[in-house]
Amino acid sequence: MRTDQPRVTDDDLADSESLPERAGGRDELRRRLERLPPGHPSSPVEADGKPRPPEPGLGYRQPSDADRADEADRRPLTDAEHAEHVGEVRALLDKARADGLATDQQHTIDPAREVWSGQRDAMHDSIIDDLYARASDVPCERRAIIAGGLPGAGKSTVLEHYADIDRSQYLTINPDDIKEEMGRRDMIPPVSGLSPMEASDLVHEESSYVSRQLALRAQADGKNVIWDITMSSRASTERRIDELRSSGYMRIEGVFIDIPVEISVSRADSRHREGQDDCRAGDGLGGRFIPAEMIRAQADPEWGSRNRKTFEEVKALLDRWCLFDNSGPAPVLIQTERGKEDHDHY
Repeated sequence: MRTDQPRVTDDDLADSESLPERAGGRDELRRRLERLPPGHPSSPVEADGKPRPPEPGLGYRQPSDADRADEADRRPLTDAEHAEHVGEVRALLDKARADGLATDQQHTIDPAREVWSGQRDAMHDSIIDDLYARASDVPCERRAIIAGGLPGAGKSTVLEHYADIDRSQYLTINPDDIKEEMGRRDMIPPVSGLSPMEASDLVHEESSYVSRQLALRAQADGKNVIWDITMSSRASTERRIDELRSSGYMRIEGVFIDIPVEISVSRADSRHREGQDDCRAGDGLGGRFIPAEMIRAQADPEWGSRNRKTFEEVKALLDRWCLFDNSGPAPVLIQTERGKEDHDHY
């Protein structure tokens, strides 16, 4: 074997495209092909004298089965496919819970499932530290807002654009945001067939715990906070108000965004579907799945939802509150009660 051949380097390959083509090379090749008899494999003419179609270039290739499968995996689901997928999500979540994949079962070290492992505690601290650092410019004026409403009510939209609130002046505490943060850190148990946010119900207790620890840290400093919750429970809503008062918060406002239960069901499903479509296209962690029956269980014969009933029961404990209806194309302020101060708001 010869060993004196010159070595071809990457620079040689890169420079080869800039080399001049040998004079007459292509013309000579074309003339030789034209002299071949018709029907010859390399002849530009078929046996019957018809011009042979040009061969595809190097950049062309027939799509493979894998390519077609990849396209199918990335496209949005049809209505029927989405409905079928929802059934699969239910079954897979049920199995995951039965298999003990919920993180309060996997990562707690006491029978009551309230004490987290050292490793998990460290991960909680990291989330809280990062979220608190992002809110470093939020003032410590001991102001709080409790925002409530069914899933899909549009709390973020109302707070941002309709409630006359400068959100940069508040640290928002939302268990759903904590779930997404946990998803970004691979803390949601992987379940084959589910996106991370579809499996996020498995960290429900843990995300609530982290949210509370974040709130306790903020309240100890008197940092302005927004609690973004559903107000599904009077007891838990009153407890949050009591804790804020005990921490010296003198101004606690309430914002409730009201929608009918069936609109909540529809919007929750749409958000799940949109999140999944984005995830299939390679963007995001997927859509969070909220069972329709869980939302319908919040129905109340007098107020429309138990969430609205909770708001009506606790609003007297607030210094100021406002009620929006967001069942139509845009939120509408329905009612407001001003406190003794700041009468120019709302």
